[in-house]
Amino acid sequence: MKTDSRKSWLRAGFLVVALGLFALLALIVPSILLAQPSATNAVANPGFEAGVKSWKCTNCRITAGAPAHVGTKAGQMRTISRTARAQLFQNGIDLTPATEYELTFWAKSTGGQDLQVDLYRQTTPFTNYGLDQTFDLTAEWQAFTVTFTTTGFDGSVGNARLRFRAPAGKDFRYSIDDVSLIPLNAPPPTSTPPPPVGAELVVFDWNEPVTTAQKGFPWDNPPMPSANGDWTQPVNFAEGTLHLRAEIFSIPVPQDDMKLQLCFWQYNNARENCTNSRNVPGRAGTVAEWSVPVQNMWKKSGVTIDWVNPRDRNGFAIKNGEGLPVSNYSGWNWNGENPDDWYPMNVRFTVVVVEKGKAFSGWDNYIP
Repeated sequence: MKTDSRKSWLRAGFLVVALGLFALLALIVPSILLAQPSATNAVANPGFEAGVKSWKCTNCRITAGAPAHVGTKAGQMRTISRTARAQLFQNGIDLTPATEYELTFWAKSTGGQDLQVDLYRQTTPFTNYGLDQTFDLTAEWQAFTVTFTTTGFDGSVGNARLRFRAPAGKDFRYSIDDVSLIPLNAPPPTSTPPPPVGAELVVFDWNEPVTTAQKGFPWDNPPMPSANGDWTQPVNFAEGTLHLRAEIFSIPVPQDDMKLQLCFWQYNNARENCTNSRNVPGRAGTVAEWSVPVQNMWKKSGVTIDWVNPRDRNGFAIKNGEGLPVSNYSGWNWNGENPDDWYPMNVRFTVVVVEKGKAFSGWDNYIP
């Protein structure tokens, strides 16, 4: 019997503690949530239901309590200086540029004093962000609404201060409640104009059947003179962009997992830079277009082509689905592929380089 009584006492004690914790959470959690800005309202704790959290008062005292317009609490501000203006404010307001906002609040003043409301950068240079207006208060609750468009900044900010400012004088009393700052429209889209078309060079243009005689590596040896000069000056092609286009006219057996890769060789193959292998289905009618920054190419031993001096040859590699060259160079023996299934392949492979920071004029200027 004693054991059963002790168990009952422990269960009762645990229940009391649990109920106490739940009651405490019921008080704390709503206060935390009320103190946060909502998805639309940029003001935290707008109705002072979480006390004075997020609000500060200079030359004044602020409490949260009755009388309230909404809920059980409102901000109760009392000025304490005869010569300095009291300021009730909230920092860290998020704003977007060139956006129309609506500020709404309820307020009253026992003496009918005015209340100035402004919105500005909370640190120097204290730029005004588009709002500075004075409202006539009475001893009765009134709703005040103003719309304005944010100014004074270009990108989104989180450093705005919303301020309620009283006239100079001691013991002026205000009640402020249900403050909301809501965007009415999205900021206008910022369109970045495309870069202008720049200087261009045709780097490579293979336009004939590839046979087994090319051993899977059709190339220019040496490259065309017009594209084999100094790429660093007077036009910076060395940091430009390669634009590539492949068109398959015919192939003995379709090779849907075929890959193509452009390469540059220099100094007797000591330097080799290549684009990544690109999936280009080996099937009549395929047209593939893509671009690669010159500096993003793979570099043999991590060494970049010397773009000041001529290259030995430019060309492209024909690879199977495993990324292996369909070639009999270096004892590859076509890497398990039947060359009669691949060659002759009638293809046009064209490469144009565009100078740094400029746009490509388009393939219509090169492909009839």
